[in-house]
Order: sequence, then C-alpha cells, then structure tokens
Amino acid sequence: MIGFFVFFIFSFIFVVYSIQKVFGKSTPSLISSSDEITLIEINGPIYESDDILRRIRKFKKSNKKALLLRLDSPGGAVAPSQEIYSEVLSAREAKKIVVASMGSVAASGAYYIASACDKIVADPGTITASIGVIAEFPDASILLKKVGVNFQTVKSGQFKDTGSFNRPLSPAEKAYLQETINDVFEQFLGSVVTSRKAAFQERIAFLEKKKPAQITDPEIRSHVLKYADGRILTGKKAYELGFVDKLGNYYDAVQLTADLAGIKGEPSVRLDEPVKFKQFLNELLPFSYFTKTKTSFQLDYRAF
Repeated sequence: MIGFFVFFIFSFIFVVYSIQKVFGKSTPSLISSSDEITLIEINGPIYESDDILRRIRKFKKSNKKALLLRLDSPGGAVAPSQEIYSEVLSAREAKKIVVASMGSVAASGAYYIASACDKIVADPGTITASIGVIAEFPDASILLKKVGVNFQTVKSGQFKDTGSFNRPLSPAEKAYLQETINDVFEQFLGSVVTSRKAAFQERIAFLEKKKPAQITDPEIRSHVLKYADGRILTGKKAYELGFVDKLGNYYDAVQLTADLAGIKGEPSVRLDEPVKFKQFLNELLPFSYFTKTKTSFQLDYRAF
C-alpha cells in the first residue's frame, strides 16, 4: 500500500513536470498571490500576435497587479504590433501596472508596444526607437529578361499586381504606396505621442526649462517627429530625449514594477511562456511553411 502511494506521488510530480516542459506554461502556485509579477517575453521578429494577446488577456483577468514585458525584438509587421499595443492599453485601463524592460534590441514595432506601458526601462546600450514604416519589393525584371522569362498578367484594377517582382514599380504605384506608408506612419507617430504624452512633457520641459503643463501637443509631436525618421537610438540617448523613462537592467525593471504596483519586499516573478506544444502541432500541419511566409506586400515596423 505504501509503495503504491509513493508511486502515485512520483507519477503525479512527473506528469506536472512534463506538462510544464511540453506546454511551456507555468502551473499555478498552490497559494496564488496578487503580489506576484507576471513576466511575458517578446523575442525576435513580430509577425503574429495571437499567443501574446492570449497571455496578456489571461493576466488582465487574473488577480495579479503587475505585468513585466521583456522585449528583445527588432520589430515586425504592423498589425500584430498594433494588436499587442492595444491589449497593453486595455490591461492598463483595467488598473493593471505594465512595465517594459528592453533587452539588446527593442526597436520599431517593439518600441510601439513599449510605448503603451506605464514605464519603459532600457540599458544604456539598448538599440531602440526606429520609429518608421518600411515595405520592400524585389525587382527581378532584368534577370528574367536575360533568361527569357516573360509574365502575362490579367488583373481587375490598376494596382492589383503592385509589387510584382517581374517589373519595376510605376510612378503611380510608388505614389500610392508612399501614401499608404505615410498613413501607417502617422498611426505609429500618433500612438507614441498620445501614450507617452506625460513623459515627453516632463522631458521637454526639463530641456527647455519650462513647466510640464506649458508643453503643448504640437510641441510634443514636433519633438518626436525630429527623431521619427527611422533612426535608431541607444538606450542612453532615448532616455535623454524622453523615449524611455529609466536606465537599468532587467532587475531594475522588476523592482520598478513592484514599486509601481505597491508590492512590498523581494518581488516574485512568474514567467508566462508560450504554448510550445501548440507551436509544435502547427509545424506538422500541411502547408504550414507556406502559411507562415511573408506575403508579397507587407508593411513592417522593424529596425533591421
């Protein structure tokens, strides 16, 4: 009987451990504490948002007070970046504290996401900002002509095959694409200016020796616009210009998160990992490679 009981206990521990490893999810503590900080990592290019959105929504519905977003990404596609940005704002509207901690790179789309947080912490050498939009179209027309390949295209409208690699862009297509790029850029710029209004007011007021209340919205936009030409900034420079709130490492960001949430003592952090088993199943689906590749026309918020 005792042997069976011991076997049962070890089997239970093994099953719990296996679930953690396979699904990549932290099992809940026996005593869940609202003072525990939830950690979500966003690593690499951002080309999808479903799993990040799910985890932020789960945090928002929990009794946890604070979320730390650890960003190490050069950015990515526009829509996923915007979706995560909106979900972060939604968590803040639910009276949650959200802090961004920047790693080696947190640029363009990653900065877009960070701008929605209560505070941003970066290392002095972090590569960040890169506020801008890019779309690239390869032109293989000269190569195709040399090998004797010609395309015959039937389309319903003037711009339906815009970006086709068998010919260069026409002046009308370049103008149409530039208009689209400008539209998306204004969305990026507007979001950063709106979300970080108070932070920019304080920094500009400090630089110009004024009071924050004296800094107007046009002044904030003008300040941000000067550096929103796609250039990258170091964490140190970004701090000096008001694009980040504090210089420090991951542990400094943890402590700041705890302070903002009113968490006393040594902060406890729990990593909420992605569902690795689901990703594994997706890899096995037919045509999964083709469904994950970028389309011929994609707008990106990315630094590199």
